[in-house]
Amino acid sequence: MVSNKPEFNIASLREQVFNYLKNEIATLGIRPGEALSLRKISEQLGIGITPLRDALIQLEGAGMVRILPRRGIYLREFTLKDIENYYDTLGMIEEHALQTAINRITPEHCSIMVDLNEQIKEYTRAETYGYANYMALNKAFHRVYLNLSDNSYLPLLWENIQQKLYYLPTNNIQTKEWDELCNDEHEYIIKALSARNLKLAVRWTKGEHLNFHKHEEFMRTYYGVSTG
Repeated sequence: MVSNKPEFNIASLREQVFNYLKNEIATLGIRPGEALSLRKISEQLGIGITPLRDALIQLEGAGMVRILPRRGIYLREFTLKDIENYYDTLGMIEEHALQTAINRITPEHCSIMVDLNEQIKEYTRAETYGYANYMALNKAFHRVYLNLSDNSYLPLLWENIQQKLYYLPTNNIQTKEWDELCNDEHEYIIKALSARNLKLAVRWTKGEHLNFHKHEEFMRTYYGVSTG
């Protein structure tokens, strides 16, 4: 059900268990639709039931597991439609954020984004793919302009959805072609923001970069989910 027993620090046990289980979900250590046994997991991890239960409740709040009274706890099975809805929501958040961020973007912000995109390219070119670092850089890229919105809730909403996508069960298959496409789209986003062209910025964020149908072929391979 789970991989080798990790070591946890007592101070933040619940959060560490939460993050550990998210990683197990992302790497298919726990399979979609699988029933989770509190007793077995607690024995395998060498922890008590309470922090494990708390972590699972946190996972339920993140939409990753279902807790069914008198039936058990199950890892939610995601479909391609879930992925589409997540991408559509990210696109709407970015479009709304850009309404005010576009007038606050500076050459310094764009320079930061250029640097981040170059770092992302280095990871995509590397033989050993550092996915966690890649995702952190990608998040930082988007947060540059999301943080400029006058609505402080939008970056938080964006991150909540983005985390769901990051921790969805996947086939762990990332293609260079998809990486290169995303890098190219980042460059067009930077150009649009540099020109403070709202229409163009929305096109390259919502209309291209976060367009589910444009990236659907890659997503089918990467997420390995059904079409329901």
